[in-house]
Amino acid sequence: MSSVRSLTQPEMQSAGSLTTRQRLALTKGAVDAASAIAMNDGEIDALFLRRKRIPTSQIRSSRLSPLELKQRGVQSSVGLRELGFDALDLTDAGFCASAMSAFGAEEVKRSFLLDSGDAVAVAGSVAAFQLNVPTSKLLELCAGAPTQARAVLQQCDPRGGALHGVSINSLLDTGLRAAALCELGYFLNNVRDQTNAIPEELRLLGFM
Repeated sequence: MSSVRSLTQPEMQSAGSLTTRQRLALTKGAVDAASAIAMNDGEIDALFLRRKRIPTSQIRSSRLSPLELKQRGVQSSVGLRELGFDALDLTDAGFCASAMSAFGAEEVKRSFLLDSGDAVAVAGSVAAFQLNVPTSKLLELCAGAPTQARAVLQQCDPRGGALHGVSINSLLDTGLRAAALCELGYFLNNVRDQTNAIPEELRLLGFM
């Protein structure tokens, strides 16, 4: 089931009218300018954007926020994904804050942090802070993806000190091993201290 829908007239009255520039930005390539200007405001809703496959670049240029998109029929943060938004969009502080206001932080995390690519996108960004996403969660998304896990740690501060709260099993699951960890500033002592790893687990990582 789609997470976007058409709006009733009373709903559209509470959503706020689009400016002419917003109309043109949102309808470019879908209808001509004259038709766009003549359209009822309620016709330019989330369902219209999805059916016409309006690219997110045009939605961004219209400056419609996630909260305003909710007012235009986006029912959940999944609906934002259906319109083409992804984890990189969360690195815009305004977009992230509006999405959280519209749907809640937990729902945004469930919808946008799905795989290792998403983890790399938000690691070290303001989104990780706004959404309270710890390094442990990002590395869990990187299971079996050492290249992405490496990129996550490269972006997390402080260098050599971002493994607090990371379980040794999560670190092992990423495929990262001692050589790569040392290049990132994670040596035997700080890996042991931050993850509470026992000697056998450190051996599995290649430190002993």
